[in-house]
Amino acid sequence: MARYTTLYLSALIAGLTAALFGYSVGFIGGIIVLPSFLSHFSLSTLPPSALASTQARIITSWLAGALFGVPLGMPFCSRFGRKGCLFLAGGLYVCGAGMQLLDFGIGGFEVGRALNGLGVGVGTLGGPMYISEISPPSERGMLMSSYQTILQLSALAGFWGAFLSHSSFPSSSSLQWQLPTAIQLIPGILLLLGTCFIPETPSFLAGKGREEEAERCLVRLRGVKGEEWMVEGEMQEIRDAARVSALVRDKNVPFSKELLKPGIRKRLVVGVGLMIAQNMVGLNALNYYAPVIFMSAGFTSVSSSLFLTGVFGVVKLLSAIAFMFVFVKIRGNRFWLLLGSSLCGVCMLVLAYFVHKIPPANQLGEAKLTVGGMVSVLTVYIFAFSFSVSLGPISWNVCSEIFPLHINAKCCAITTCTQWLFQIVIAYITPQLLTTIGWGTYLIYALFCLLTTLFVFFSVPETRNVPLGREMDSLFDDKKDIDEEDEMEEESETTLLLKHGQRERRGSLGVYT
Repeated sequence: MARYTTLYLSALIAGLTAALFGYSVGFIGGIIVLPSFLSHFSLSTLPPSALASTQARIITSWLAGALFGVPLGMPFCSRFGRKGCLFLAGGLYVCGAGMQLLDFGIGGFEVGRALNGLGVGVGTLGGPMYISEISPPSERGMLMSSYQTILQLSALAGFWGAFLSHSSFPSSSSLQWQLPTAIQLIPGILLLLGTCFIPETPSFLAGKGREEEAERCLVRLRGVKGEEWMVEGEMQEIRDAARVSALVRDKNVPFSKELLKPGIRKRLVVGVGLMIAQNMVGLNALNYYAPVIFMSAGFTSVSSSLFLTGVFGVVKLLSAIAFMFVFVKIRGNRFWLLLGSSLCGVCMLVLAYFVHKIPPANQLGEAKLTVGGMVSVLTVYIFAFSFSVSLGPISWNVCSEIFPLHINAKCCAITTCTQWLFQIVIAYITPQLLTTIGWGTYLIYALFCLLTTLFVFFSVPETRNVPLGREMDSLFDDKKDIDEEDEMEEESETTLLLKHGQRERRGSLGVYT
């Protein structure tokens, strides 16, 4: 809709935080094995164990940076707004990319990756929160799903960028690794510049007592300038939520005490559980092992295996786009979570069977194209589709919309830290599991898919099209919590009336003095 132009552009700019995430993941695996990279940083002469250790540090420094970036971004989100968080993400990311390009040796490159990761961590906190808070209920599912779409698109660009750079430049040219590394600057700079022109979220402004500014931003986001009456109901809901949050803050209730409330605990269980499930259903195992599966299926050349791995990324991207524009409007989040996690589990069982039949590593070159091999390739793509229309986008969507305004940043920090922590865990254990128990790894992930399905069925409520504030609270809070909020709203209204009366009396005294 034309009147939502500002809304869509603002969501797109905030969604660039997903591009920071996706591109960093997509390009680094191809870069650290390029001959020009190894030669430039004097890694080609290292023994295999030392080289593997250096490459692992490049990966883990980024993951550690992302994990610590989340708590770093939390005070910025709370004090300086969601825009402040986006600025910080872009600034750290650009500094990290620049550090990787400057000639400070491999240590400097690792520091740049860590800065890069800090920016990504801050972005994964601020980006989804911003999109959720500016979106009307009817558009929130689609706009939040754009985060996953941008992530998959940028990851795909990173993978193919490294692949094309390898093909286009000679191994003696530093451009072979520098060009894909420099491309990181593009989304970072666009995020920094774009954030200057987007409005702050009305919820944050109202929470800071800047209600007139909040209303102006809401009018701009909804494209109803001159027809402000159209957002009066939505603005009143934002005011009510902000006033309740202000009263809670005034009572100086510690966050630890907030966590004891049943409604908050339920929300955190849902958010943390979905972030754990997103990592534990086995996507990273396929990211790690897909080339070997494709080679065992009969696609024995490295180029054909890499091509099919690239197609794996294309399937994830197309599935994310389909969810964003079609599937999210057809059925609710619970339906897709249940269907997706179930299909992922079936795919893992099928892969366990066929990976069990894979010939030893020294015989992969002799593998012939078989029906079983083709089924395993197709299963990898079905898994990619199932994940990309369920846990991939919906985990971020739900975590960004279910928490009360006054503790939203802190709770989102917990769920986002959980996501990064389990990424690190999975990155560490998956290669070891595949080395020690091989095909049994897929049975373990199939079990986690089953547990995810049960968790969603019993614990995750439907949040699609539910407005933020009171209606979202009613999904999680017990009667006692709801009664407390009602009392706070009445107290807030009484306080406002008293203040208004005092102002009128002061005005009257001024007239008669």
